[in-house]
Amino acid sequence: MYMRVRKKNKTLSKRVAYERINILFRLAEKNYKTNPERSDRYVNLIRQISMRQRVKIPRHIKRRICKYCYSFLVPGSNCRVRLKGEYVLTTCYNCGRKVHFPYN
Repeated sequence: MYMRVRKKNKTLSKRVAYERINILFRLAEKNYKTNPERSDRYVNLIRQISMRQRVKIPRHIKRRICKYCYSFLVPGSNCRVRLKGEYVLTTCYNCGRKVHFPYN
């Protein structure tokens, strides 16, 4: 009986983690124009939650985070997005790194 209770709490905590990640992402989008440093802090919190709870960051959120400097990416403001062959090339202006995402 004790094992079932622990399993329920585990799935509940993962669901809460996904909700928090989505809320923080929306806050990062909303506050980027006025305070970009705060958006980067929200991204840092998203990473901490995902590592602590061992949940994956959803794809649509992961593509808006720089893989190297962990800054919140806004196309046209602090990153450049280009279509190259069979992938999307995102260049971060903060660290200068390039990330490739395939598309069909």
